[in-house]
Amino acid sequence: MTEHAADWNEFVTNHAAGHLLQTSEWAALKCRFGWRARSVLLPAAEPDRAAQAGALILFRKSMGQVLAYVPRGPLVDWSDAAMTNDLAARMREVARQEGAFALKIEPDLLDTAANRQRLEAAGFHPSPQTIQPRSTIVVDLQPDVDAILARMKSKWRYNIRLAARKGVRVRELEAHELPLFQNLIEETGKRDGFPVHSSAYYQDAYKFLASRWGAFFLASYEDEPLASIAVFGFGSSACYLWGASNNRRRNLMPNHALQWEAIRWAKERGCARYDLWGIPDEIGAVATGLWHEARKAVSADAAPVDVNALPAGDLWGVFRFKQGFGGVLERTVGAWDMPLQRSVYGLYRAAMSAKDHAAKSKRPEKKSEKQATQRSPSPVEVALEPIVSAAAWDDLATQLPANSSHVLQSWTWGAVKAANGWRVERWRVQRGGRLLGAFQWLWRQPTQGLPLRVAYVPKGPLLDWSDDEATALVLEQIEKLCLRRRCLQVKIDPDVGEEEPAGMRLKSLLRQRNWRFSPEQIQFKNTGLTDVDQADEQLLARFKSKWRYNIRLAERRGIAVRCGGPPDLAAFYRLYQETSARDGFLIRPFAYYDALWRMFLERQRTGGTQTGGALLLAEHPQESQPVAGLFLLRHARQTIYFNGASSARRRRDMPNYLLQWRAMQWARAQGCAIYDWWGAPTAPEDPNDPLQGVWRFKRGFAAHMALHMGAWDWSPSPLLWHGYHQGKSLLLELMR
Repeated sequence: MTEHAADWNEFVTNHAAGHLLQTSEWAALKCRFGWRARSVLLPAAEPDRAAQAGALILFRKSMGQVLAYVPRGPLVDWSDAAMTNDLAARMREVARQEGAFALKIEPDLLDTAANRQRLEAAGFHPSPQTIQPRSTIVVDLQPDVDAILARMKSKWRYNIRLAARKGVRVRELEAHELPLFQNLIEETGKRDGFPVHSSAYYQDAYKFLASRWGAFFLASYEDEPLASIAVFGFGSSACYLWGASNNRRRNLMPNHALQWEAIRWAKERGCARYDLWGIPDEIGAVATGLWHEARKAVSADAAPVDVNALPAGDLWGVFRFKQGFGGVLERTVGAWDMPLQRSVYGLYRAAMSAKDHAAKSKRPEKKSEKQATQRSPSPVEVALEPIVSAAAWDDLATQLPANSSHVLQSWTWGAVKAANGWRVERWRVQRGGRLLGAFQWLWRQPTQGLPLRVAYVPKGPLLDWSDDEATALVLEQIEKLCLRRRCLQVKIDPDVGEEEPAGMRLKSLLRQRNWRFSPEQIQFKNTGLTDVDQADEQLLARFKSKWRYNIRLAERRGIAVRCGGPPDLAAFYRLYQETSARDGFLIRPFAYYDALWRMFLERQRTGGTQTGGALLLAEHPQESQPVAGLFLLRHARQTIYFNGASSARRRRDMPNYLLQWRAMQWARAQGCAIYDWWGAPTAPEDPNDPLQGVWRFKRGFAAHMALHMGAWDWSPSPLLWHGYHQGKSLLLELMR
């Protein structure tokens, strides 16, 4: 894009959301190190007006496949849906031309529900891989320098003056002095355990960026280099991208002097903001929970975080340092992806999840020799924090292992239960800023005459079940909440295989903590799963031959399957009633299903990336009503066959076989890898298990049985718990 660099920079400079990472100079730097770059401009409606939107797109191979990436962009008015959709279509077209499997964007947008909805409406969903820091501290440079100093912590002001009194000198580095910066940053990387760029990278950064947009500052004492930072100013913002220091003469506070000099430099350039560029995202998430749509800023110094209790590693020490400069906490929406090749993108998500899990499991606990000889500090308190917005709840799902998420822990399912007599709460469990898990808590008083409350965490909690410590701490918080809510019991049914190592350890832990296998299993204990993440021919080949024959027979006999909508729900319920009467199972009133189905259909219609649903109806040209139907619930990478119904009419035409085949194709088209049949025999070896006949049908579609943990109860009063369940059993016997 070199021949259009000047025009592109003019657009970026004049755009309200213009950012350094969208400039042609940033593209030139990245292109020296394995990236390619293309720019996309959306022309203005009038010929003599400036372009209204655009994006700098970088391309690079990841796992042998091309990833398209838009750092701190695209630049567009996100409140203009038509403009946003037009630009998204242009970016998608260019990305496909370059052979990209996905388009990743990281816009400089604050993390609000409105902005998340705009991203979803444009076809993006949260990414498992964030590249730029999502949370940061921003110092307001609009007041005079005395006022900026006054907002800092008193110790920071003291340290800035101390550095000056002790003779610390801060100046800009020249190009030939960059080896000083390189030596310092290599020492820093070795000390703090992070990788650094090559000397060629920083030399090119100086050549392309510092020459126009920034400066490398050096703090020294008596000609000894102590610390150095790189700061860049673009438009109304300056950002501190890189920093380095040695271990000598730290008592002279060179880093405080450097940041103060950079703040003054940015203010003199006319910048209104100074971005300290990166703090632990857990801190940003806390701030987001305190925001209102009116965007009242949360001071970094006033954040509800015990700084002294934070761990020493990663970005926590950096946060302690940056917090003192008097800025406010900001959190962007992070990275969002638009998949372009579904199968490759599925592998990419799985690889990112495995990489994240491996990094967490291998992360060592750092202790200095001095710390090792001292008495261990008090343990960091576990925090139970409420989640009050759908966007924040959906974001949690992206931070936890993908296989822990379930539709019954989705925000939409909670809304369904809230409309049917349950109180619904969502909670996040953290310790020292580290996310341990989350759970959607339902509770109610089942009988008006008895002041007894029961609670339920359906298909939860959500956490990394291989992390035994996190599991124990989350269970402890569930037990404490049960006590606070004065519930007789709380029920969980974790979506964990009972024969897997994590499941066997979980069973042992539950028994140790006085949980009991519940006599009341609300969901199916076991289920069947079919892997649908493969081509039609491969999937069909795994079906039993008779099943393939019946699918084709249904098509030959005129059966057709279509997606239904809200007007079809009454007809589907009538089919469900007919099936219930024929097969002898109880169903709920229409009003319950009508609300459930409509909510999931609406979520699907509005482009929900995590959750949705579909009604599929099998019809015959000679029948005025559907002959079979099913309702699907979709969440993350899984689709569940939740409700199924069929008529005695046209049964010989095999509509259910074609219906299930279309359901699997629909699931795969949504990016799902697993089709959950929602129910398998509780006792697989018992020929009298009532689900054996249904299981034979499901097994023909290449379903394998998943044996799960089932439901477990915890009660603060075991005696009352036994009485409650005995009373329920007696009542059911009397009803029979």
